[in-house]
Amino acid sequence: MEKVHRGILIIILALAIAAAPAAATVYFSSSAPGIITKGDQFTITGTGAVNGTIGIWIIGRDHFESLTTSPDRQGNFTVTMKPSATAEYSSGQYVILCQDPGRNGILEIEGGTDVNGNLVVMNRGKIVSRLGSRQELGGNIRMITEQIQSASTVYSVDDSIQGDFFFVAMPKIYFNDIIPASGLQLPDQTAGERIVITGTTNIGPQNVLKTEIWTVDPPEIVSEKSIPILAGDSMNTWSWDLEAPGLPPGDYNLTVMWENSRDARISGTFTVKHPASPIASPIKPVDTALPPQDDITFPVFVASSLIVLAIVLYYAGKE
Repeated sequence: MEKVHRGILIIILALAIAAAPAAATVYFSSSAPGIITKGDQFTITGTGAVNGTIGIWIIGRDHFESLTTSPDRQGNFTVTMKPSATAEYSSGQYVILCQDPGRNGILEIEGGTDVNGNLVVMNRGKIVSRLGSRQELGGNIRMITEQIQSASTVYSVDDSIQGDFFFVAMPKIYFNDIIPASGLQLPDQTAGERIVITGTTNIGPQNVLKTEIWTVDPPEIVSEKSIPILAGDSMNTWSWDLEAPGLPPGDYNLTVMWENSRDARISGTFTVKHPASPIASPIKPVDTALPPQDDITFPVFVASSLIVLAIVLYYAGKE
């Protein structure tokens, strides 16, 4: 009897496992950790999608979008959101929802609108949750996510929906070293030396930044080039450099910009100075003993005395 009960238990577990949805695992690339920059491309990828067509929901401030993608034979899928699409995003919190259709291969939960144009969640065409107007989505992203996920847990629905939250931000470029309380004044540079100016940005590393260097007076362009964006831990980084001998003395303006957005640019000024003149070291007096001099005082005295004596003897002999 015990063996029979054990066999029944195994069968029940097997049926339960067979009935459970095989959810895909989703990942997405972002401009910087947890951030997608407005106007920047990003990619959603997933694995383990063995049940057929995958649903992708993207929801944020006044943005509600759902689309589908077909995985390959290994269950991998990729969806790329182009810059033209993300340029329409508003700044704020967003969520990506990945919807696996479950064993029956049917996406039962779907988004739509009611007769008044308000957003709704439907189960095979039947409204099960009302989300309100598109303009009211902004501050309710997490609550809306819970409503959509809850719709997939009702009886007879085997869809599986998982979400990843992120923020959409305006593209920004920053300098690392700004002289405090100077506006956008960069540290001075030295003529004849290499110049390196660095900064950070929330623009993705698949992009490049354009740079221009100008003289301040008169305003004439000196150099322009493109520089890469490097992935960072919290912010991505960039670096502009000019090998020695750098620039001649004068005032200069450096502009760094992203051509995909008029808002993504920054300009800073710096001064190139003459190299500092070397300071002459003071000459210390050297205490050097003078070579000993011959003392001729005594010989001169003796010679003079003999001359005087000779004169006296000469005149004494005449007398």
